[in-house]
Amino acid sequence: MPVSVKSPFTGLRSTVYKDSPLGGSKGAGNSEIILLSINPTGSRLVNARTDKAIRVWKCSSDKLHDPITVEQPHVKAVESVSWHPKHEYTFATVGRDHLVKIWKTSSSGCTVEREVRVNRNDNSRHGMSVCQIVKYSADGEVMAVVDRDSTISLFNTSNYTMFKQFKMGEHVFDFTWFNSGHSHFMIGLHNGTVEVYKVKENDDEPVEKVHTLKGHRSSVTTVALDPRGQYIAIGSNEGVVSLWNTENLLNEGTISSIDESIAQVDVSRDGAYLALTFDRNINIRIFDSETLKEIYEVENSSSGNLVLSTFRWFPNRQNFVCTSDGGKSMTYVRK
Repeated sequence: MPVSVKSPFTGLRSTVYKDSPLGGSKGAGNSEIILLSINPTGSRLVNARTDKAIRVWKCSSDKLHDPITVEQPHVKAVESVSWHPKHEYTFATVGRDHLVKIWKTSSSGCTVEREVRVNRNDNSRHGMSVCQIVKYSADGEVMAVVDRDSTISLFNTSNYTMFKQFKMGEHVFDFTWFNSGHSHFMIGLHNGTVEVYKVKENDDEPVEKVHTLKGHRSSVTTVALDPRGQYIAIGSNEGVVSLWNTENLLNEGTISSIDESIAQVDVSRDGAYLALTFDRNINIRIFDSETLKEIYEVENSSSGNLVLSTFRWFPNRQNFVCTSDGGKSMTYVRK
C-alpha cells in the first residue's frame, strides 16, 4: 500500500545498525534479532539475537551508540526482556532456563545484580521452570514469569520471593499488566481468549480471575495496553486485531484488512498509533488507533528465516526502532 501524502510518517530519517560479530564466531550478521526492548525514558535499548548475546545501546535523539555486549546471559537465546519502571538502567531477562537475571547497565558495562530461581510447586521434571516471559508491573512492585508449560509465577520485588504460582489450562502466548499499578494482569491464550486477573492484597488467595475477553476464533498471540490506559489491543493468529475499552471491557473495533497472523502489536506512548508485525514475510504496518486505517508501511521490515520481525516505539511521538534486512539488522526511524 503506498504511503498517504497526509501520513505523519512521511519525511522520517532512518539509520540501519548491524551488531558487531562475537569473538571467534561467524558474526552477528549471520544471526537474527529476536527482540527489541526500550526502557521507559527511551535512553537505553536492548536487543537479543539468535547468537545468544544481548546488546545494550545508548539512545540519543539522532542515533544509537556505544553498545555493550553480554555474550551468553542464559543457556539459550534471550526471549524476553522487561525494564524496571522505577530504575532507568535495570532490566530482567529470561532465556529458556530456570533463572530470571536482573541486570544493571552503566557506561562501563552490564552486570548481574540478582539471579532469581523459578522453582515449580508441582511434580514437574526437576521441579524447575523453563522461563519464556518476564514482565514487571507498572509500579515495579511485582514481577511475573511465564514458563513454557504455561505456569505463572508472581514475585514481590522487594525481596524477589514468590507469593503465587498457578498453571493455565491453555498455552500462554502473552502476558501484560493491566493498569498503572499491579492490581490486574491479562493473559493471551491459545483458545482465543484473554483472561483478566486481579491481584488482591493481604488475602489467603492473592489472585482471582475476574473477566474473560472473548471474540477471537484462534490463538491470541499478543496483548498490548495503551500507555494512557484507554484501550487494550489484542492480536490473533486469524489475522485480526481487536480494541477493547479498559473501563467497560467492551470491544470498540477491529482491524481485519490484512489477512495474516499477527505476531506483535505495539502501541505508541501517546496511544495514537498501532504497529503490527506478522508471522509471514510481509512488512510491518502502522495504523491510526482512532480510525483503524493503515497509515504507513515500514520498508524492508519483514520477518527473517529464524525469527519474526519486531518493533518498538520510543517515548517520542513518531520515533521507533524495528528489525530490518530479514532480522539481521535494526533500523532507527525518527523525525
